[in-house]
Amino acid sequence: MSERRFSFLGVMAILLGPLVPLDSQAAHCGFCRYPRPCIAPEQCCPPILTTKVVYKPVVEMCTEVCYRPVYQTCYQPETYTTCRPVYESHVEAIPYTVNRTIVEQHQAIQKYIVHKPVYETHLQEQRYTIHRPVVKQYTVAIPYCTYHPVYEHHIRQVTQTRLKPMVESYTVAIPYSTYHPVYEQHVREATYTVHRPMIQEYQVAIPYCTTRPVYETHYRQEQYCTYRQVTEPYQVPYTYCTYHPVYEHHVREYRTTVPRTVVQDYQVPVSYCTYHPVYEQHTRYVACTKYRTVTEYTTEQRVHYVCEPVTVEKTVPVCTGHYETIIEHIPGQVVTRCVRLPGTCSFDPCTCTTNYCPGPIVQQQVQCPGKTICRKVWVPRTEYRKVCETHYVRKPVCTTVQVPRCKTIPYTEMIPQSYTTCRMVAQQHTKYVTKRHCSTIYEEKVYQIPYTTCRMVAQQHTAYITKYRCYTVPEYHTRTVPYTTCRMLTENHVRYETRRHCYTVPETRTVQIPYTTCRIVKQDHVRYETRQRCYTVPETYVVSVPYTTCWIVRQDHVRYETRRYSESIPEECVRQVPVTTCRMIPEERYRTYTYCTTRCVPEQKVRYECRTTCRLETVQHCRMVPVTSCRMEPYTVTRCVTRYVPVCIPSCDPCP
Repeated sequence: MSERRFSFLGVMAILLGPLVPLDSQAAHCGFCRYPRPCIAPEQCCPPILTTKVVYKPVVEMCTEVCYRPVYQTCYQPETYTTCRPVYESHVEAIPYTVNRTIVEQHQAIQKYIVHKPVYETHLQEQRYTIHRPVVKQYTVAIPYCTYHPVYEHHIRQVTQTRLKPMVESYTVAIPYSTYHPVYEQHVREATYTVHRPMIQEYQVAIPYCTTRPVYETHYRQEQYCTYRQVTEPYQVPYTYCTYHPVYEHHVREYRTTVPRTVVQDYQVPVSYCTYHPVYEQHTRYVACTKYRTVTEYTTEQRVHYVCEPVTVEKTVPVCTGHYETIIEHIPGQVVTRCVRLPGTCSFDPCTCTTNYCPGPIVQQQVQCPGKTICRKVWVPRTEYRKVCETHYVRKPVCTTVQVPRCKTIPYTEMIPQSYTTCRMVAQQHTKYVTKRHCSTIYEEKVYQIPYTTCRMVAQQHTAYITKYRCYTVPEYHTRTVPYTTCRMLTENHVRYETRRHCYTVPETRTVQIPYTTCRIVKQDHVRYETRQRCYTVPETYVVSVPYTTCWIVRQDHVRYETRRYSESIPEECVRQVPVTTCRMIPEERYRTYTYCTTRCVPEQKVRYECRTTCRLETVQHCRMVPVTSCRMEPYTVTRCVTRYVPVCIPSCDPCP
């Protein structure tokens, strides 16, 4: 192990020898030479070398390949089919049937019966009853009562007790204690160790490496493809058909039977009857029922209640009391105050003077003087007092009362009433009515009906449509793309640092430490206090209290009232009432009426309708559709990466 140390020391001496001055002198481990005249103890002992690991940052350039997307759009031809409508017109003949209505008139004789009224008047005897009112008077005695209060004044004797306060003085001995501290001075020795720092300097060679980037530009050939769109026209034959109408005129015969109406006039006698009204005035008596009110009095017993006062005397407990004055002594609080102890005198032989050194300041517990307070205390007691209570008692009282009752009595009264009757008087008449007799005669007729027919003639045509076809032509090109590469160039360097080695040397020292002890001394005392005690002496006295009582006195009365009531006396009467009766007499009559009959005759007809049909024709088209493709293109990214490399640095320890 020692051989390795010396070999490593020799290598470091050869490397660092030219850097150390020749005239340097040091008494520590180093690569300097010692002076020749003297021999230091360090020359006799081998140096102690140690190594220390230090992490040195190293910056490296790292190249990374990344990929980025490159999008390319090209057009491709696409064929699609569309449909277009083609409309064609046609004329169609549709036969249909029409019903023609023929109306015929006829006449008939109808027999009917009418009823003619016949009115007859008779007298009828009618009996009825009437009530004649009679009014009577009578006197009614109505008793009633009134109440009035009666008041009386009284005086009662009430005994009351009151408390008279009395004060009495007495002396109380109160013992108490005080505490004061006693301080004592002491000295003790303490041994401690201090470390004196020592600093030693030395130099260390630190090799380091730097890296700088070197950029180079290169060129590469890259091929790419573009698409050029080419449009080419071409002719497409298109065949279509058109229709044009051809009209032709024709004549056809139409035979039909036509009715012809023949009218003939004739006279018909018509008998009719008219009525005119005849008015007559009559008088009749109508029975009318009326009502009158009759009041009747009945005797009833009614009960009402009277409140009479009742006075009751009872004993009630009353909570009362009095206040007593109490004198109390409250001791003062204990406070802490600072007190300086007596000082000491010392003689100084150098100046021949006496110096006074004041004593230390200590804290003492001192009690403050107390205080005397007076407070009132409520002393409760219960007294029994007599209280008069007055309450009312309900007492029933019966009274006879005349109660009026009203009732309604119906009666019948005959009231004359005038009315008018109307009767219809018939009168016969005859008149001649001119009527027509219609007869239908059928005749055959021939009509020449012109009509036109239309037929559609087809005609073929051919047309040429110019269409365009689009396609793309690829074209290849070459371009030069510059790119830059980066490489890191490493350079080595060495720098020297002066470092310091610090160590401590222990030293032992002794010091005198003064300290103070304190103890508390108790001292007993006695103080005297004069206190007062309050008490009450009861005193009894009599008080006259006036009060008033009240009761209700009843007084009966009677009043008289004159009242009326009405009575009805029935009477029977007889009257003659005219009564009209009506009877119907039947009578036969004849009348002529006209009625119509209807029949339908079918007819054939033809109508022409123009109809349009639609068919779909397919058409081919071509269009260019964009298509996008994506490819990943590589590119290079250079980054700086720092990493830490462990380095061993030699260090020497001081000789013992």
